[in-house]
Amino acid sequence: FGYNGELQSVPFEKELYGEALDKKCLGLKEVARVESFHGFIYGCFDEEAPSLKDYLGDAGWYLEPMLKHSGGLELIGPPGKVIIKANWKAPAENFVGDAYHVGWTHASSLRSGQSVFSSLAGNAALPPEGAGLQMTSKYGSGMGVLWDGYSGVHNADLVPELMAFGGAKQERLNKEIGEVRARIYRSHLNGTVFPNNSFLTCSGVFKV
Repeated sequence: FGYNGELQSVPFEKELYGEALDKKCLGLKEVARVESFHGFIYGCFDEEAPSLKDYLGDAGWYLEPMLKHSGGLELIGPPGKVIIKANWKAPAENFVGDAYHVGWTHASSLRSGQSVFSSLAGNAALPPEGAGLQMTSKYGSGMGVLWDGYSGVHNADLVPELMAFGGAKQERLNKEIGEVRARIYRSHLNGTVFPNNSFLTCSGVFKV
């Protein structure tokens, strides 16, 4: 590609495509809209799309305790890359609210890790009433909140230290953003900014 985005050459063009490849139609397309949300940069090819703030809707309200009021996030290490043979909508839905799979798919790790979610292993019993909440936005983003699950799926020996850290931060955030959103910070969030930015906040996982 040239500096202006035009496709200039293709490896083995003559051998593979003969005269059939019209390079003029295959240049890079400029991203029409680029906006950021507390350090996360999103691009959209649709000039008529709503603003990022409107697109996120209520999802932004739930994300801000972790992305903004926490003091920020730092991504550490190289990304892990996995190719999944699946309909692209399945992973997006999985993070938005597929709570059914947790007890079955992660049963062994929930039992061995002795995390705050260990009681969910094997779907042996319903979670207690009020264990969390679920939300979806107008444009398809959504998430689940498991109250007070700050230590995520980490091993039992790390739970006291992690919960103490989260509790101390929650006390400070109570005054800044109110008790409900401060509790969201100290909870475990699973979600997707539709269509392809998914996360498990307290397990430290962000996926694109």
